[in-house]
Amino acid sequence: MKIGIIGPSEDEIMPFLDELSTEKLEEHAMLKFYISKYENRDIVALYCGVCKVNAAIAAQILIDKFQVTHIIVTGVAGAIDKNLNIGDTVISTEVAYHDVAEEILTEYHPWMKSIYFESDKKLLSLCRTIVNENAFSQNILFGKIVTVETFIDNKGRSEIISKFNPLCVDMETASIAHVCYVNKIPFISIRSITDTEDERGVEVFEYNCLMAAKKSIDFVKKFLLRI
Repeated sequence: MKIGIIGPSEDEIMPFLDELSTEKLEEHAMLKFYISKYENRDIVALYCGVCKVNAAIAAQILIDKFQVTHIIVTGVAGAIDKNLNIGDTVISTEVAYHDVAEEILTEYHPWMKSIYFESDKKLLSLCRTIVNENAFSQNILFGKIVTVETFIDNKGRSEIISKFNPLCVDMETASIAHVCYVNKIPFISIRSITDTEDERGVEVFEYNCLMAAKKSIDFVKKFLLRI
């Protein structure tokens, strides 16, 4: 087993990488891949850069060059569901694109049954076990994540709710899930909240980013101990 771990930005993955003793560093497609171990688990971790194409490039390289068997997405997200507070964590059950027409995914490659990429059931079960067996400072919810390639403040929120009704939005997970789907690689996304409908805006996001990222990383570390 070899686990690929993707964080979009330095803040979203470097607190984890700083704890590791990196065995090797490789660069492909202008991305740096940190080859290491965490409690005897083989991992390859990186920050991919924000947005869908960067994330997809990273995921495919992890699969092709490093032969990872599973991919975990870690990082932050913006809350859509009003039950979420800043610092809470969302674990994906299914993921969708905000801006891809349904027929593109269902009538053409990869000929999906719906627009939703489902997280791996075994990984989800493991995450539920971890939640039940550990105490966390934040609430942890399981549900839908939608990938939106723009910052959601107030504009666009009602449209996303009416069409998808997700717990939160991010800018990368759907593209990583897409790559994992066509390569038959189990994936799951673990995202913590930086901003909500009541506390929103770029400044709020920036203020909370590192704090939220560390909460996501804390869950990832517990996950790695159990997988």
